[in-house]
This record gives sequence, structure tokens and C-alpha cells, in this order.
Amino acid sequence: MSTDTTMEELAAEFLERRQSGEALEMETFISDHPNYAEDLRKILPLMLDMEQLKPTSFQTPTSSPVPPEWTNLPDSDYRLVRKIGSGGMGAVFEAIQISLNRKVAVKLLNSSLLTSAEQRIQFENEAKMIAMLHHPNIVKIYSAGCSEERCFYAMELIEGTGLEKHKFEDLRELARIAIQAAEALAYAHRCGILHRDIKPANMLLDQEGNLHISDFGIAFILTGDEPIVEQPGVRSGTLRYMAPERLAKGVNTFATDQYSFGVTLYELITGRPVLTADSQDDLKNRICSAPIPPLVCREPELAAIINKCISFDPENRYRDMEETAAELRRFLNHEPVKAAGVNPWRRFVLWCRRKPAVAVLTFAFGFFAAAFAVSLIIGYIRTCAALRLAEQNAMTADAVISRIFARVSEQPASPQNTRLLTALLPYYQSIARQRSLPPEKISEAYKVIGECALRAGSYPMAEDAFRKMTRYRTDAWPVNQLAAVLRKSGRKAEADRLSRQVIARFGKSKDAKDRYEAVRALLAVSADSDSKEYEQAFRILESLLKDHPDDPEYRFQYAVLLGRNPRLYRSLRIPGLEPNAAKLLARLADAYPDQPEYSLALIELMYRRFRFARSFQNSRDAINDALHISERMLGRWPNDPQVVSAVVKLHSRYVEILRKRGGKPLVFQARMESERMMAILEILFYNPEITDAVKEELIRYQLRRLDVLKRRGNSPEINSLTKKINRELEYYKGPKRDEFRKQLDKTDEP
Repeated sequence: MSTDTTMEELAAEFLERRQSGEALEMETFISDHPNYAEDLRKILPLMLDMEQLKPTSFQTPTSSPVPPEWTNLPDSDYRLVRKIGSGGMGAVFEAIQISLNRKVAVKLLNSSLLTSAEQRIQFENEAKMIAMLHHPNIVKIYSAGCSEERCFYAMELIEGTGLEKHKFEDLRELARIAIQAAEALAYAHRCGILHRDIKPANMLLDQEGNLHISDFGIAFILTGDEPIVEQPGVRSGTLRYMAPERLAKGVNTFATDQYSFGVTLYELITGRPVLTADSQDDLKNRICSAPIPPLVCREPELAAIINKCISFDPENRYRDMEETAAELRRFLNHEPVKAAGVNPWRRFVLWCRRKPAVAVLTFAFGFFAAAFAVSLIIGYIRTCAALRLAEQNAMTADAVISRIFARVSEQPASPQNTRLLTALLPYYQSIARQRSLPPEKISEAYKVIGECALRAGSYPMAEDAFRKMTRYRTDAWPVNQLAAVLRKSGRKAEADRLSRQVIARFGKSKDAKDRYEAVRALLAVSADSDSKEYEQAFRILESLLKDHPDDPEYRFQYAVLLGRNPRLYRSLRIPGLEPNAAKLLARLADAYPDQPEYSLALIELMYRRFRFARSFQNSRDAINDALHISERMLGRWPNDPQVVSAVVKLHSRYVEILRKRGGKPLVFQARMESERMMAILEILFYNPEITDAVKEELIRYQLRRLDVLKRRGNSPEINSLTKKINRELEYYKGPKRDEFRKQLDKTDEP
């Protein structure tokens, strides 16, 4: 047996042979692999139990009930319902998130692997990597948890099956799905994450025809163009999808994911494995010795794309997955594919497919040119058709741009998204004028642009959007948003004037939403929590909550007021509402994870509250809740400077309190917490879509950490951290580069 064979491959081979009906005894299989006998005896019985297979017989695996002791995960918000899949590392269950009463998927690490620090780290890294990726075609992570008894993470439940369960008679439909996978991989690669296990089973197709890439269990982080070379004998993944350079030399680059992607499409078209062999060693030797036979199918352009992806030499593959996705789009649009080397006749055929109406009209023009009367009739028909086509095009463009605005508004904010929306707005306005669309649609577009720009820290764009929005809306909301942008830009006096206009005009409005905006304006201009504006805001809020006790925005603002001045509850009590601001904010943050304001308010409250070790000791549960929510926010809003700054402040305060309380366990815990936060921020730092403001938080955090190490005189860690900061300052091109360089040089002084 080859030393390159992994435990994962052996376990998968054993299960595949059992599930195919082969009467394979466990001891017989172990005797064929004596080098792994001890490990196989530990893991195979557990896998048979997880698959509900008896050692002496075979039964078709179905979704199985959960053992009673696993129904509720300790110290978690999840109840397991049924097992829906399993593998070498663990099992995946359908579960219910109790607090939100929604279905999720929970991946649980095998109990036999809990004692392995390497397996636990790999499992936790998988959850962290997926959590940092925010793409519609990558499975989303909700939360994770690890203890001595259990290691799990909860993720989006995809109501669908792997691509290996599907047959694609329509190759154009397969190409449409392949574009989704290629774009998801391109996004992951831009974020520096290499999947390393692309295959049909890890591509899930839901009931709406949308693809979701899953299982990042063996993924690597690549921070540059340099490949990662695995140690000899270490090859994790599925053998028949591995690129030859990875099998032969252990070389891992983004091109190896492209190869696996191509092999996957090859198999989905042919309905059979690309290569077969009698053993794992023979299959490895075949992959490494010669190219795969070229794919031939009824769509030669698609075959050419796949054949380029599976080129034996990585240099002959596409430059990246973005170029691969572009080629697939050309195929779907009946455009010439670069990999195919299309001849003139084929170009003509593709042109006819791409523009059938133009082709037909061209031939028709020559045919009817001789008959003037007929040409007049044809001209009239064409004119009517053109008018109808123009209207249809306007409707289509309206729908497409509206969908883009809606889709971007659901994603984490970024400067790129803001610039995209701003560039699309003139076209949207032109279409609106042609189709006589109501002003509300243009107003909604400005709202999306303004909120996206505000979240991304692009304040000039946000100001412009909200100013233009006030032309279409006469209510208080856009004025308040404009004031908020001006405050963040340092123009407080101008912002206060706008806020006082809102108070004067809407403070006694009959419309509840406008009165609520008056509350926001009062809080914005109030000097402190004992001011008359503060009490006036509380009075208005009291009347709103009497009529609308379940409105989350009103409850949120009530919690903020109470957190800043707890005495208000004694003097201005609102019956039926939770008097504890921290509890109320935690409930709102859990119920509405897409509203960052709720979580930010909780983080700020806990930061102010835990100034002293005594407060920390009396409220451990509250700060643990706040830390959990803060990390969830960092995954959901990684591009929001306000979110990143708040999370870093809270974690820094937590580490500071742990150190002040003293004792070796707490000091060790403080160090681990600090290193973990630096690791999370470092992953964000190298994401190409992250703003400079977020990158600056990592550098500040590490400079503070370096200062602490200098005071303690820990030379090895000082040198390591100094080198890391220097590397990041080379990568960072923002406006504070010189300032950070001076701080680092000052820290280096004796």
C-alpha cells in the first residue's frame, strides 16, 4: 500500500464497498492494510454504527433517528432531529435552532476523534474558514461550540442533494450550475482559501436549482502566489479528483481546485469516473503518469473548457476561476470560447444562435429586397416589433437592476458593492423615466446605496445618497440618516441642526414612525443621560411602546436608554417590559441577527459595564453571551469598521480583566483569547474586499499586543510579532501606514 494513502481514503473505500453490497468483513479489510490496523480498529466500528450497518450484513443507509443522548447538545441552542450524512471526521444532522425555531444542519465531530488535538483544530478551522466566506453559493455558518464531550458547528440547512445524485441531460443547465460553483470558488480564492476537496458530493443543489459548496474540512489559507507543499505521505482528500502535481509532489495551488472542478464536470457529463484502476496505488500512478483522455460531448465548447481545466500541466489551465466562469458564460451566451479555437464556420453558427432575430432579419432583408411593397410591410412589422422589444428590454433591465439592488442590500457592506450600485443608478433612473416608474422606486435605490455606503465607511457616497433621497421622501428617516453620516464625518454642528429640525417637526406627529425618528434625534443631540432631551425621548418612547409593545425598534431604543441611565426605570417605568437592558439587548440580537445595531448596543453596554474585575466575576454569563454575539457579528459584518472596532474593544477589555485577575489558568486563557482574536482579524486582513479601516484595527491590536510583550520581555514572541506586523504594513496601503510605522519603530526602541 502506498504511503500516500490516507485514513480518510481507507475509511471511504470501506464504506463504499459495504454500501455497494459487497460482503466485506472488517477484519479482512484491516488485514489488507496492516500499517493502519490499530487506527482502523478504532474508527471502523464507529463508522458502521453511524451508518447503521451491522458487521455481518448490509442495509441501504437512510436518514436515521438520533440516539437519545444526542438529542440535545449540551450548552447549545440546538436539538438534533435526524442524521442526514456522515464521513471520516463526523456526522451531519438535521436540527432545530430552539431560540429561532428554524431548521439548520449541525456537523458533529466523531467522539473517537475528540481526544485528538489535531482533529479538533482541523474541525474548528473548517468552521472558521466557512464563517469568513459570505457568498450565496457557499454554505453559511451560524455558530460553533466545542467542549470535552462535543465539538460541533451549525450551518445553513440545504434542502437538496449532492450533484452525484443528479443526471444532466441538458448540458446547458449543467453549465449554468457550474458557473455558480466557479464564481463561489473564485470568491474563496480571492479571500485566500483553497478548498482542496472539490467533488460532486461537496456541491449541493437545492430545490430552486441553486448550488452550495460545502465541506471545507481540509481547506488551506494561501496568502500569496506561493504554493503550499504538503509533507511526504500526507494527502488529504478524495484521490480520483486530485491534481497530478498534488499527488506527485504535494503542491497545492488554486489551480488544483480548478483541476478537481474540471474532473467533477467531466464525470457529471459522462456519468462515470474519469479514470479507473484496480487499487488506490494504481489509480495514483495513472493520474500522475499521463493526461486524462479529452472529453468529447455534443457541446464542443463546453468540452473544450473542461479539457483546459484538467490539463496535466497547471500552466495550461485557466489563470484563475474567474476566467473559468467567464468562459462558461461565453458558452451559455453562444459566444466563441477561447479554449476551443473556433473556426469561421463555427463562429457563424454561434452568431446565429446568439442573435437569432438579427440573423433572421438579415436573411429576410435579402429575400424581400426585390419587392418594394412587401418590404414596406416588413418594415412596418419590424417597427412594431422594435417598439415591443424596447418595452420588453426596459422591463427586463428594470427587473435585473432591481434584483441587483435587493441582492446587494442582503450582503455584508463593502466599498465595491457601493461603487457598483452608484454606477448602476443612472441607468436605473433612465429606465424609470422611460417606464414612468413612481418616485418611490428611485428613493428605495438611494436608500440601499446610502445604507451600504454607511456600513462600508464610504461617508461621501452615503451623504450624497441620503441628500438625494430627501427629494423623494418627506418623512423623518432620511433626514436622520443624513445627520448620522455628518456626525461620522466630523460635522457635528451641521448634524445637530438637522436633528433639531426633526425634533421640532415630528416630535408630536400622529405617525408612530416619525415620532420614533424624533426619539433618535433627541438622543443624538442630548448632552448626557440626565439631560432634558433624554427624558423627553423616554416619554415619547413610553407612549410608542404602549401602542406597539412588540416592535423590536422601540424595544431596542428602550434598552439603550435604560443601559445608559438605569434610574429611568424607577422613575419612568414601562409596564410589561424587561427592566434589564443587557438581557433585552441579548434577546433582540439573537432574534434579529441581521440588525447589527442591536448587537453593537449590547457590546457597548458590556464594554462600559466590565470596567472592574468585580463586575466581571458577578456577570460571567452575560459577558460570554456578549462575546459569542460579537464573534457572530464579525462573521456577518466583516467590512463594517464600527462592528470590527466594537468587537476588538470588547475582546481587549475581556483579555485585560483576565490578566488583572491573575493566576496561571486565567493568564493562559487571556493569552489564548488574544491570539485567537489576532488570527480571526488576520484572515479578514488578507481578504481583498476588506476596507482599510478594518485592516487598521488588526494593526492597532497587534501593536498593543507587542507593547505588552515588550513589557514582559518575551523575546521570541516579540520577534515573531514584529515580523508579522512588518509584512502587514507592506501589504497595507492605507493613509495610516506612516503613523503605524512610527509606532512600530518606537516600540522597537530599547
